[in-house]
Amino acid sequence: MAKRIVKAHALFKSHPGHINHMCELVARRQMDKVAGLAKGAKFICHICGRGSSKASSLCEPVEI
Repeated sequence: MAKRIVKAHALFKSHPGHINHMCELVARRQMDKVAGLAKGAKFICHICGRGSSKASSLCEPVEI
């Protein structure tokens, strides 16, 4: 099994595309969008652990 290692990253409060990331959608209580993105998750966020079918929906995606 391959190790899933993500380079250290200083996550800033705001970064490109963050408004569409799972953590921000949860914070804004947009749970219908969250549920749709979580279905068939292929990636997890290295920071918060949320799962998504799209890497672009996470701050630090790691393929699972």
